[in-house]
Amino acid sequence: MKFPRIYTDEQGETHIGVRDVTAHEARVGPPPNPLGQMTETEAVSTFVVFCAPAGTEVPSHNAPQPYICIVLSGEGEVETSDGETVRLRAGELIYCDDTSGKGHVTRSLSDVRLAFINRAKA
Repeated sequence: MKFPRIYTDEQGETHIGVRDVTAHEARVGPPPNPLGQMTETEAVSTFVVFCAPAGTEVPSHNAPQPYICIVLSGEGEVETSDGETVRLRAGELIYCDDTSGKGHVTRSLSDVRLAFINRAKA
């Protein structure tokens, strides 16, 4: 499965790329247990939901630790230090692992509700 990702290169610039997560066929739920694609289980440390009104802009910052941001409602935008932007709508996610470097800016294009799932530290 492929998901958008924010990452830092060796020069400290942040970019939007793709994180390719290995998936395998798996059955889920009670019978008839439909077949689908599933990633491996990863440990998480915290989960929080954050809401922000339209027009909110968070200045350039780094991810405090690797996390996944899922847009629950609304629409937002992320801009990396190289000037690239990506819009995210309800149901979409982005992996943020730019824990160093120049960081990224986030904007609420409408009222947004976001879920942040922090990966457990290794």
